[in-house]
Amino acid sequence: MAAPYTWIMATKTPVGIEEYLRSSFEPDAELVDGEIVERPMGELPHSYVQGELTFILRGLAPKLGIQVLIAVRIQTQARRFRVADLAVFRAGDIGEKIPSVPPFLVVEILSPEDRMVRVQAKVQEYLELGVEYVWLIDPDERQAIVYSRQAPAGRVEGVLRTQNPDIEIELPTVLPA
Repeated sequence: MAAPYTWIMATKTPVGIEEYLRSSFEPDAELVDGEIVERPMGELPHSYVQGELTFILRGLAPKLGIQVLIAVRIQTQARRFRVADLAVFRAGDIGEKIPSVPPFLVVEILSPEDRMVRVQAKVQEYLELGVEYVWLIDPDERQAIVYSRQAPAGRVEGVLRTQNPDIEIELPTVLPA
């Protein structure tokens, strides 16, 4: 008779930066200190918010001189690459394969599997890198926390804002009905 449970021991094989950058994952994964970290798959609310924000921000791009990228790898530390749901850069050369300058805005949209502790670590990495604003949006709770250099602890907001360039988006306009 077979045992009712099988215990599998997970092993973590370190991955180098070059190997990570040559690899592709579905969805894309992050590299944290030599370990590949899977990102939770976005569900419909996540996808809806990401789509709406992309549409709005790309519509503002010519007027504001910004570039909007979806699911882009950003090197936040020497051995860490994060994948932002959305990254917004000021116009200009941002690099070739991996951005060589930090975005001024990063948007992270929570999926049901996301853990706030892990996402908070990402937010702090972005701010330490020089990202000026991070919008953390929870579609299920219909809330957003806006982080900035002036408010690194974040504030619950009903309006998603940045300055230089000035962006203001009412949170309900990007949330599913």
